[in-house]
Amino acid sequence: MADHELEELPVVVVLLDERSCRLAASLDADSAVTLIAVASEDPSSWDEIVSYWPRYRTPEMSEFADGLPLQVVDWATAIDAIDAIDEKESWCVIDLVQKRICTGRNVMKVDRDAVFAMVTDEKGNQHCPMSVHLPPWWELKEHVEPFVVKKPRDMPIVVPRTNREVLVGSAMIDFFASRIMSMVGDGLLPMELSSPQEVDDPEANNALYRLTVNVHRDWLMTPRQDLQGRTPRVLLFGAHDWSDRVINGQRLRFEDGAPMVAAPDDVDGYEDAPMGREEMIIYFDLCREVIRGGWFWCQNEVDAARLSLSHERAQLISELCTFLSAVRDDWLQQPFEGGSPPSFIVECSRRRVPRGAGVSIAGMMGQEQEQHIPDCDCPLCNMMASGMFGVGFTSLDGHHLELDEEFAFSTRESYEEWEEQQAEWAEMSSEMDRKREEREAREAAGETEQDEFASAWSSPMLDGPLPGDRFGRMKLAFRLTEIISDLESNSAPNELIKNLNVSFREYHQSEPLQREVAKRVLTSHLDATGQRYPMLVSKVADFQSQVDEFDRAMADRVAGDEKS
Repeated sequence: MADHELEELPVVVVLLDERSCRLAASLDADSAVTLIAVASEDPSSWDEIVSYWPRYRTPEMSEFADGLPLQVVDWATAIDAIDAIDEKESWCVIDLVQKRICTGRNVMKVDRDAVFAMVTDEKGNQHCPMSVHLPPWWELKEHVEPFVVKKPRDMPIVVPRTNREVLVGSAMIDFFASRIMSMVGDGLLPMELSSPQEVDDPEANNALYRLTVNVHRDWLMTPRQDLQGRTPRVLLFGAHDWSDRVINGQRLRFEDGAPMVAAPDDVDGYEDAPMGREEMIIYFDLCREVIRGGWFWCQNEVDAARLSLSHERAQLISELCTFLSAVRDDWLQQPFEGGSPPSFIVECSRRRVPRGAGVSIAGMMGQEQEQHIPDCDCPLCNMMASGMFGVGFTSLDGHHLELDEEFAFSTRESYEEWEEQQAEWAEMSSEMDRKREEREAREAAGETEQDEFASAWSSPMLDGPLPGDRFGRMKLAFRLTEIISDLESNSAPNELIKNLNVSFREYHQSEPLQREVAKRVLTSHLDATGQRYPMLVSKVADFQSQVDEFDRAMADRVAGDEKS
């Protein structure tokens, strides 16, 4: 039977949790697929299915999961219903206890990771994306016989639980304080540290950095009794790819017009739920910040006399713990790289929602902060800040975790993966060195070559529109960005650069009736630029011709709209 035919068949659905069994003798296929998609969130009960439902439902479906025709029955009744299924019927069992999904042969295959368009309009455009991304500890058995439901799982359930009380709480603070004080007692702390933000002596700065790395590594890689012999680093991994996919699925829904809905924070297992990628990255920075603060506290508060007495040393460690706790709490609430505070980034990671500037998130109080610099001289930045290209989503890639070239801090989970990554980077570095040497040899021989990516005027961008840039706004912005960069290199007055930016913004955002006036203002500023800086005349002239092309494209669009 073809997939499109399977999509129309009603489905017998059985849903099991610790307390009950629910049965729908005939559920529409879209609702059945949605229930499978909700399993992406790793629910453990029907109540949690209800809580997660708004993150997956489409407008045509029941607003609440409680509105689905699922009746509470006993296990025997559910099994009888499955055993009585005709070979032509479709069925699905979602077992929240064994974390497993089984489907019959007449149910469309879903796969562990997939995205479906639940609606196709009359023009053939697809809408309402439904993302299925089952956690790695869930089993999926598709197109099986009903007797498989009665069998146990193939593998034990292993969920990578995260003990955040140990990772962020007093255990971490105590470890850092004790290790820092021990190093200070050994005379390893560089003298004359100016402030946590600024160390004037490069040698002292390097020494302090190595000490910070050592403390951080020891914390992550030391087995602990309160973690059943595991290291803190182990708790950071196990669910990154799954979490990333779920978050991206929510972004697809939002970009299709659905509201942004956070995963609930009152479900069982939320406190020790697996850690996502961005939470791990923030945790790396948190550790470094706390350790670094400890060095400067010791510089100001510790003297040799107190350090030599055991009871005074214990008191110093206690005082340092209090200080480090304050550093941790304060840093989590401060803006991170000019944007939202770390606490908000962590909450978004834990509640599996993407961070879009100014986007309201149902279930959460905060919003992602706009990171754009208001007085930026880059036309591209200004264009993006205007919202022309939609919501600006942001994320952390964690590249700085690899800068120490140590497995302890890597984003790779296993040592084998890290070694493979190191080998790939070494090969890439060798290839770059080889190309550089070849280029230098050609230059020494008097050969010249043009870098096709060195300028917006010499790149392949010249030919045809850019993807998603039908009328050429982005191409205009690229060219003006290069002109402004040239002006800055020649120490041009800020007023001239500001006039170009403002007139360009007013031009490309203008309505048809105002565009001619806006174009004349922009042209006058371009003429002034060319007259003052003759070396830019050719670029300015070509930019003006591109503006003329943009004008014609917009006029054609208006004419087409009037005809339709």
